[in-house]
Order: sequence, then C-alpha cells, then structure tokens
Amino acid sequence: MNTNRTIHDHVTFRVILQGMSHPGKVYLLPDAPEAESTAAQLLGCLMDNEATLAVIGDAELEALLARHTGSRPASFEHADFIVVRNGTTFGNLIHFKRGSLEYPHTGATILYLVEELSDAGNDIVVTGPGVKGSASLRITGIHPGEWHLLKEANSEFPLGVDAVFLDRSGRIACIPRSSQIGVN
Repeated sequence: MNTNRTIHDHVTFRVILQGMSHPGKVYLLPDAPEAESTAAQLLGCLMDNEATLAVIGDAELEALLARHTGSRPASFEHADFIVVRNGTTFGNLIHFKRGSLEYPHTGATILYLVEELSDAGNDIVVTGPGVKGSASLRITGIHPGEWHLLKEANSEFPLGVDAVFLDRSGRIACIPRSSQIGVN
C-alpha cells in the first residue's frame, strides 16, 4: 500500500466532501498539476471497480480514467460518473441516471472540466442546504445551456445528479442535487 497516495486520497476526499457540504464555494485540491491528472486523482478517490464511467468528448481521457480508477466504461445513460470535457453534454444530461425514490443516491455524478472557477462573480447563484443565504460563482468554459439542463435534471429532488466543477488550476466547486441554481 502506498502511504503517500492513501494520505493524498484522504485529503482530496475531504476537499470534495467540503465542496458538497458547502455548495457554490470554491476549494483547492492538493497538488493540482493539470486538469486530466487532477481529474484522475479526484475520481480515483471516489471510484472503484464497481463504478461505471463515461467521458463525453474524449475517448483517450476515458481510457486513461478507466485505467487509473479501475472503473468500467459505460454509456452515459448508465454511468455512475460522467466526465464532461468541452463544457457541454450536447443535451444528453437529461438522460443521465437520476436515482429512484428508494435509492436517490444512485443518481450520476458529473465532473465538468472547465477553464476557470471563481467565487468572485455572480454568474451562477446557488441556494439550498449548506449555503448560508446564497453563494455566487463564476464558471468559465461551460455552455450556457447546461444550466437549464442541470436545473431540469434536479427539479424532482431527491432525484437528480450531483455536479462537480474542476478548473485547470485544481480548484473545485460542487452543486449537489439538493441545490437550487440561478443564472444571471
């Protein structure tokens, strides 16, 4: 067992947990050299060989992530984790797994690889559990139509998808299915 990797995965997991607990707040992941390897590190601490993965827009990245995480490739309709590289699901987000009333946690988790994240802007306003009042975000590199699809996919809480945004500098922000999204 690699002790350094285990510690790194624990620290990464804690940052993701903070992000999910405080939607709309930006956090820095440890040791973030470039988006692809950071995505592999992030997913590596969340996934195992029973999780399924789909990558929209990059077959090479899908192969890299599947090797790193030990996950199985799947179609985006059946995947537990979906990585979106070019800022758009091309309208497919509405077909992602949203869980069931008995098992709402089985909804998909979407990892958007974006250009830049900042909490110094009010392009996106997040409200709901874990947010005192509201939180504001600026996310560069995501197609504007994704926000409508994300709101629609999460309109029947507790069903929905969780979204994690990862930028090139290793910053993340999370918007879980329990959050409400406003677009300015």
